[in-house]
Amino acid sequence: MSSSAVLGQFLWHELLTADPAAGAGFYSKVFGWSAQPWEGSEEYTMLSRASGPVGGARVVGKDPLANKAGPSWLTYVGVPDVAAALDAVQARGGQVLHPVTAVGADGGSYAVIADPQGATIGLYQPGTGMSGGTDPKDAPVVWHELTAADPQAALQFYKDIFGWEVLATHEMGGDVGTYYLFGLGKTQMGGAFVWGKDQSSTRPRWLVYFNVPSVSAAVTATKSASGQVLNGPHQVPGGNWVAQMVDSHGVMLAVHGPKEAAVAAPKAPAKAKVKTKAKAKAKAKSKAAAKTKTKAKAKAKSKAKAKPVSKAKPKAKATGRKAKKAPARKVKTKAKTKTKAKAKSKAKAKSKAKAKSKPRAKARKAPRRGK
Repeated sequence: MSSSAVLGQFLWHELLTADPAAGAGFYSKVFGWSAQPWEGSEEYTMLSRASGPVGGARVVGKDPLANKAGPSWLTYVGVPDVAAALDAVQARGGQVLHPVTAVGADGGSYAVIADPQGATIGLYQPGTGMSGGTDPKDAPVVWHELTAADPQAALQFYKDIFGWEVLATHEMGGDVGTYYLFGLGKTQMGGAFVWGKDQSSTRPRWLVYFNVPSVSAAVTATKSASGQVLNGPHQVPGGNWVAQMVDSHGVMLAVHGPKEAAVAAPKAPAKAKVKTKAKAKAKAKSKAAAKTKTKAKAKAKSKAKAKPVSKAKPKAKATGRKAKKAPARKVKTKAKTKTKAKAKSKAKAKSKAKAKSKPRAKARKAPRRGK
């Protein structure tokens, strides 16, 4: 991400907590995250889920920044030049809580401020070794909400520092009044509204909404993990549900997503796929069987055609088929022989008759010569 593109983007989140196990208990039970020491410092804890890092954690009493900001979820927003951004913050009535600090060799640098109305937020300038953000579709935090005594004045301050614009407003009624939707371009990134007098002074001014597969399940898990549900679940525009709660060590957070997890829907296509695969296999088998049968038939036919040729050879001995034909030939031969025999006997009879008749004629003539 270029230095100009990073401006106004939510890039990192940190849990500032009094819990010495920093995220290993409550957040593991509710969200399934894991917690392990950061390789850069054993005092800093990395919070992760299966798809990658979620954020970091600092322990109040052990970390100077956590001591100044107090228990909360701290959000870091991108700036191309953190030192120049701090100058702009102070010029507009903001306060620097934590000075510019480098993150490793090429991890960039950060600082923490309080806006003119007291809300705490971080500024982060990514280094050359940083990508500069998370894919919004897979982001662990999907919404950021600011409560202020004067939301319009607060949003003007943030416009000067981060470039955020008010994109739309929504009338909530009651003490809340107008809900201001802010963001960059046409992309809504969060909301702001009046901080009611009846709300606790320890309420964080910036509230983060974590993306969950089931808000109902997250609420149940929060209660089981010694947390407290403050508000919800209730539906919001767009069809999703939200709930606000406090973790086991007093840090406020919120969840956002469908009311119930969609478990049954993905399973149906999987069965259909299995059936389709089974059908495809059966078809392939029947085709293979049909091919084998056709080949076998073709072989049998070719063999059947080939047999008479081999039997027609003069040297071949008489087989079943020749034996059948042989009598017919013999009958024909006998018939011919009989006809020839008859003809011969007739010829012999004729010649005998001639022979008999000739001597008689000679016998009659002989005496005449004697005269």
